[in-house]
Amino acid sequence: MRSIPILVAGAGASGMLAAITAARQGAKVLVIEKNNRPGKKLLATGNGRCNYTNRVQQPECYRCSQLDYPETVLRYFDADTTVEWFRELGILPKDRDGYIYPLSGQATSVRNVLERTMSQDRNITLQCEEVITDIIPRYEVSGMTKTAGQHTSDSIGEKHKITGYEVHTDRGKYMARCLILAMGGAAAPAQGTTGDAYSILSAMGIQLINPLPALTSVELNERCCKEWAGVRIHGQVSLWRDEVLIGKESGEIQMVAQGISGIPVFQLSGIVSRQIDTGNVPVFTLDCLPDFSEEELKQELMRRVDFLRESGSLGDVLEGMLPDKLSSALLKDIQLKKDKPASLLQKEELCENLITQIKNKVLRIKRVSGFEKAQVTSGGVDTRQFLPETVELQSYPGLYITGELADVDGICGGYNLQWAWSSGHLAGMQAAERVVG
Repeated sequence: MRSIPILVAGAGASGMLAAITAARQGAKVLVIEKNNRPGKKLLATGNGRCNYTNRVQQPECYRCSQLDYPETVLRYFDADTTVEWFRELGILPKDRDGYIYPLSGQATSVRNVLERTMSQDRNITLQCEEVITDIIPRYEVSGMTKTAGQHTSDSIGEKHKITGYEVHTDRGKYMARCLILAMGGAAAPAQGTTGDAYSILSAMGIQLINPLPALTSVELNERCCKEWAGVRIHGQVSLWRDEVLIGKESGEIQMVAQGISGIPVFQLSGIVSRQIDTGNVPVFTLDCLPDFSEEELKQELMRRVDFLRESGSLGDVLEGMLPDKLSSALLKDIQLKKDKPASLLQKEELCENLITQIKNKVLRIKRVSGFEKAQVTSGGVDTRQFLPETVELQSYPGLYITGELADVDGICGGYNLQWAWSSGHLAGMQAAERVVG
C-alpha cells in the first residue's frame, strides 16, 4: 500500500486548484482522476468559453442549506484573488459586465494552464483513468493504528483518533494522511460526473442533502409547448408556491417542445427541484412582454384593432409584437385562431383573456430535466458537518469536501467555478498545514 501525505480525489476545477495550492505549501500530493485527462467538465463551462468568475459577488448568488456558509469560504479566495491567480498562470481576463472570461475566449486555455502547472510541480503526481471505489478511515486506539471495521462515525469514540484514510481504487490501495474529495456531483454525466462519491460518503455516515438537478430546463404539463417549440423571447418567469412568490427572473427565455429553458429558467430550476423533492409542486407564470404594463398592452391592442378596422385578423394584431408561433400557441389556449377577425378583441372578456395569456400565463410544472441536462448539482454534503470556516468534516479530521460535492451551488455567471476555486484553495491550504505545519 502506497502512503501519501495528501490525496486529491478528482481533477476537476476544485481538485486541480487544491492540489496546486497544497503543493506550493511544500506538501506531496497524489491526484487521482477517473477521466483520461483532468478538467473535462471545465471545457463545457460558459459554452466552451469558461466564465471562470464574476466581479459581482453577493450572498444570494449561492444556494446552500446553511445560508451564510458560502461567504465564509469565498472570502479566503475571492473573485479579485481568482483573477490575479489565473493572471499569474497566463490567463488574461476579459470583463463583460462583471462576467470574467479568458481573453482567448476558450475554456481549453484555463484547463491547459492548470494541467501544465500540475505537471511542472514536482510535488504533484497525477494518475488518470483510475476510479475510487472505497474510503476507510484509519484510527488509533491505545497506541495501535487500525482500520475502521465499520464505515460510520459511531466507531470514533473519545479515545479514537483518525490517523489517515485508506483509499481503494480499481488499480490499488493508498494510505493518505489527508484526503481532499473533489469528485464532483451528479450533473453532466457525459463529462464524467456521475455522483460516485455519494454512496461512499453515505457508507461512512456522512449526511447528504439530497442531490438534485440545477441550472437546467423545466418540463411543463402544457399543450402549448409543442406549438411554441423553437421560440426565443425576452421575458420574465415568476415561481409561485401556494400563491406566494418564491422567485423571479428575466432575460432570454427559450421555448422547447417539453417546456421552457434559458438562463432565467436555469436560475430558478434548483429551487423547483428542491420544492418538488419536498412534495410541493410550484407553478410558473410567464410574462411575454415585461416592458408593457397590462394597461399599456390593452391600449396598444385596441390601437391596433382600430387601425386595422374590419379587414384585420387576430394574427395581424399580434404581428410584430410576438413571434408567430408564440402568438398561435397563446391564442389556441383561449380557443382562438390567428385568422379570426381582430374586432373580437372589442369584447372585454376576450381582450382580458388575451392580456392574461401574454402577461400572466400560468405554466404547470411537470418536473425538472434530469442530471443529463443539468449543469450543476443542488445538494450534496451537508456543510453543517464542517468545522467552522473550513471545508473539513468535524467527525473526520483531515477529510475535506470541495466544489460541487458540497451542498453549495451558484446561479449562472461564473459562480459555481468561483466556489470551486475558493473551496479547493481552502482545502489545499488546510491539508498542507496539517501535513507540513
